[in-house]
Amino acid sequence: MTAPNRTRKRPVVAGKKAPRPSPVPRETPEETVAEEPAVPETPSPAPAAAKKKLPRPRRIVAGVLVLLLLGAGGFAGWQWYRHAQVDSAREAATGAARQFALDLTSYDFTKIDDNLKKVTGDSTDSFAKQYQSVANNLTQLMRQYKAVAKSTVVQTGIAEATTDRAVVLLFVDQTITNTNSPQPRVERNRLQLTVLNQDGDWRLDDVQLR
Repeated sequence: MTAPNRTRKRPVVAGKKAPRPSPVPRETPEETVAEEPAVPETPSPAPAAAKKKLPRPRRIVAGVLVLLLLGAGGFAGWQWYRHAQVDSAREAATGAARQFALDLTSYDFTKIDDNLKKVTGDSTDSFAKQYQSVANNLTQLMRQYKAVAKSTVVQTGIAEATTDRAVVLLFVDQTITNTNSPQPRVERNRLQLTVLNQDGDWRLDDVQLR
């Protein structure tokens, strides 16, 4: 015997078709996400730097370095110029001091007035007065003893020097003859002369024996 078919048949309603299932699943209310309304973008204000461009750090450093180099170059140039001036003054002062030393230590009793004028003419006013007073006392003795002296500058050295003043050390050999000592004798002298630059001319300002 055949088992009876227990499958129930859906009743068919006349004039109305049964709905067919949709191939695409429908979204439930919980799954639907509301989209946020688009907010228009507000342009950000232009920074102040955009109106006026600031120098870049590298440019600032480069500028500072240039200024430092220019300053160093100017200072070095000034130093070189200053040293050159002092060196020139030292040379001129040494040459003048050599001549002053010869004028002071060389004399001839027959030309003693010329010797005196030569020294005072190359001296400052204050030293000329000092030398004049001393020379006046010695002039008569030089004539009396027929004194003659010839000098040679052996060595010179600068103790101090600026563009306006110098102190010069000189070693001078002085050969002397007179009636008391007919045979020439040599005096070795060490002089310290101070010379001043007055209006471009070096003048004798002080003499000391060392």
